[in-house]
Amino acid sequence: MGVFMGIRKFLNVEAKPGEKQFGQVPVGLLPDGNMLQIPVHLAAGTEDGPTILITNALHGDALSVAATLMQFYTGLNTDGLKGSVAVIPVCNPLAAAANRRHTPQDGWNMNRVFPARFDNPYNPGWVTQQMAVVITEAVDQCDLVMDFHSGSDTVIHYIYARTTDPDAHDAELELASMYGFKCIYAGTPAFSGTVTDYAASQGKGALLVEHGGIEIPQEKKAEAIRGIYNIMKYKGMLPGKPEIPAEQLVIRDKQRPLLRARNGGFFVPDLGIEHLNQPVPKGTALGKIINPYTFEVVESLCAPCEETIPLMMKTLPSVMYPGDYTYIVGEGATALRLKN
Repeated sequence: MGVFMGIRKFLNVEAKPGEKQFGQVPVGLLPDGNMLQIPVHLAAGTEDGPTILITNALHGDALSVAATLMQFYTGLNTDGLKGSVAVIPVCNPLAAAANRRHTPQDGWNMNRVFPARFDNPYNPGWVTQQMAVVITEAVDQCDLVMDFHSGSDTVIHYIYARTTDPDAHDAELELASMYGFKCIYAGTPAFSGTVTDYAASQGKGALLVEHGGIEIPQEKKAEAIRGIYNIMKYKGMLPGKPEIPAEQLVIRDKQRPLLRARNGGFFVPDLGIEHLNQPVPKGTALGKIINPYTFEVVESLCAPCEETIPLMMKTLPSVMYPGDYTYIVGEGATALRLKN
C-alpha cells in the first residue's frame, strides 16, 4: 500500500494524513438542554491500511482503562502508520457519569444491545440503544475492534479469545495470542448482543481485552499498551513483529471459576496485587468476609483449583453484598501452554 493523500473520515470526524483529530457524535438532547454525545479520537496514518477501532466504557463503572488509552493515544506516532486508529474512550457517557455498570436512565446493559439501528421511525429505542447506534456504525466502518473492559472495585488482566476449540489454534486464538498477554481465556461467548459478537458476525477481527480496575501496576498498563501496538504490527500497520511472551497460558472453557460472595459484609483480602496472573496452590487463602458489627468471619475464600491463577481479584478491603464478585480464576494445571 502506498502513501494515502486523501482525507480520512470516521463517523463525523475527519483527519488529514498524519493528523490526530477529536470530535463528538450527537445522539440526542437531554432534559437539561445539553446534547448527549459520543467522543471519538481519530489518528490518521500517512499510508493506506486498515482501520482499528478501540472501544471502552460500554459499562460506566469501568472508566479506569481511559488512562491507559490516553497514554497509548498521546504516544502514537502517525508518521509511517498504515491505516487509522479510532478510539471511543467512553461509549456510555450516561453510565460513566453515574459510575454505574448499566445506563441509569433505562437500566439497560449497553453490551447486550448490538447491533442497534434507527430502523423504526416511531420507536428509536431506549437511550442505551440510541447511544449504541453510534457504536454500531463505528464497528461498520472498521476492520478490527478491540473492546476494553475493566474492574470497578476489582483489578483484572487477561484477554478473551472467542473460540470453541482452543486446541485447534484457530484465527481467534491466534489474534488473542498476538496481543501478548500471558493469560488467555478461550471459550464460547457467554452472552449475545455484545459489540465483539456483532463485529465477529460481520467478519471483522474482534478482541475483548480485560484490563484495569481499582489499582493496576504500571507494568500491566505497559503490557496493555504494548498489546495494542502488537495488533497493529500483526495487521501490518506498523513495522516489526509482535512482542509476545515465550509461553502463554490458554484457560479452556469451563475452567474459569467465577467466585461470588454467598454472604455480605466487609471483604478483607489475603492476596495482594503481586499475585495477579501468578499461580497459587489449591486451598490458598484468598480473602475473608467479616461481619463488621460482630467481628465474626462469615465466609472464607480459598483457591479452588490445583493451580489457581487469579485473572480478576479484589485487592482492597471493601463492602460486599451477597452475589458480588470476589475473584475470577483459571485452572493453570490443565491450561494449554502456547510456546512462542
